[in-house]
Amino acid sequence: MTDNVKPKEFKNTEAAAPRNAETEDVQMEPAEGLNASGQTMTENNSALETNEIENDKPEPTSDLSSLNSELRTERDEYLDRLQRKQAEFENYKKRTEAERQQQSKRATIQLIAEILPILDDFERALETTTDTSDTEQPDAYRTGIEQIYRKLTELLKKRGVTPIETLGKTFDPNFHEAVVHEESDDHKDGEIIEEYRRGYMLGSELLRASMVRVAKA
Repeated sequence: MTDNVKPKEFKNTEAAAPRNAETEDVQMEPAEGLNASGQTMTENNSALETNEIENDKPEPTSDLSSLNSELRTERDEYLDRLQRKQAEFENYKKRTEAERQQQSKRATIQLIAEILPILDDFERALETTTDTSDTEQPDAYRTGIEQIYRKLTELLKKRGVTPIETLGKTFDPNFHEAVVHEESDDHKDGEIIEEYRRGYMLGSELLRASMVRVAKA
């Protein structure tokens, strides 16, 4: 009877057993662990990049100080240029005004110098005109000349023109032109005896020297 008993067949339960949930969980753990590691590395990289960016930014206080220093330097340069330009413009105005006055003065001197010979003619006309009682024409003629001469001298006086004194004065080459030197016992040496042509001044500037005769001891 022992020989007739067939041994029981055992199935490979390990091979035939289906996968259960626990097995699937164990197999998925490496994948999940890999994803977590990758996520951690990404987060670390992001944190590093953020730190690098923050480290690259300059400190606000230092940056503002440097900017203020540059602005002050630029401001001082512009201020210096402005002051120089203002000084140059003021000098230009003064120079232009001085030139204008000089031109006006030269034009006035030239005009008066051209008028003086006419004044000389009036003076000679007055010297040669004599009063006569025969007719009234000479008196009217002389009166007309005197009026014109007086108006002309008043006009020149308003412009600052004054005659140079000569008779009895000591000869001065700055204002007098000696035409004749004459020995005289009645006059001291260098004294002006006679005036041939009257000289004039425009303020403190000589317009025309007086032509005179000077005594010589």
